Amino acid sequence: MAKITRALRFMRKAEAALLSSIEVYNRPTFAYREETFAILALNAWELLLKAKLLEQHKNNAHCLYTLEPKNIKGGKQSKKLYIKRNRSGAALTHSLWKTISELEDKTAVRVDAAIKANLEALTAIRDNAVHFVIASPQLGKQVLEIGSAAVRNFVELSRQWFQHDLSGRHFFLMPIGFVDAPHSAMAIELSRDESRLISYLAQLSRNTAQGPASPFNVNLEVNLSFKKSKSATALALSITNDPSAPPVSITDEDFRKIYKWTYQQLMDQLKKTVFRLQS
Repeated sequence: MAKITRALRFMRKAEAALLSSIEVYNRPTFAYREETFAILALNAWELLLKAKLLEQHKNNAHCLYTLEPKNIKGGKQSKKLYIKRNRSGAALTHSLWKTISELEDKTAVRVDAAIKANLEALTAIRDNAVHFVIASPQLGKQVLEIGSAAVRNFVELSRQWFQHDLSGRHFFLMPIGFVDAPHSAMAIELSRDESRLISYLAQLSRNTAQGPASPFNVNLEVNLSFKKSKSATALALSITNDPSAPPVSITDEDFRKIYKWTYQQLMDQLKKTVFRLQS
């Protein structure tokens, strides 16, 4: 049995974190869903980027560690760098943005500008949510659009970097229309801090150039519409000359059953017309 590499373990952990973020977001009664999604989605992205950094460094975990000098005699600092430890004594690893910097500065890997802008937007949502701002319907719509792009970018980059196909996992965020009425997004007065955050998120999207050929996005506009149908299984019919299209035939009896009154009115009109011609 082949040994699972560190990079692959990080990739799987990233996938689990992203799935958790989506599952939380898709619970309409979960009161903290936008904020929790941003926290978990950023964690997923950090793990994905670290998986790539590990792959570039042949799975050497040292590439993930934060290093710092030590104090030596005379109040000076050592030239040699040591692993920085947290309060429990465990090794500190790079943050998301430091990991991107390590990938771009020390390897040949480049992270698309749209991905970075999308992650900046998620970071702003996470920071504001953790410290103060609570998502209103208007901010919730922005989280949906930014989050949808984050999920799509994650799936595409996983395919490009690791040949890992996530398309069959049905990763998607439930549209806000299923939770709150669309008109409610503008019905609540926003705080000054939330207004600043909403403006900042919109500015990130406007200021980031997104090429038409690029598979990555800062945000994805989500429009939801509802159309009434008499039958849940009704099929759309159209006239076509395609020989492979399924044939449909309607007899006079079928027409009478489906269009009973219309058919009767047509016959009455024909009788009147014939009567006028005869007279």
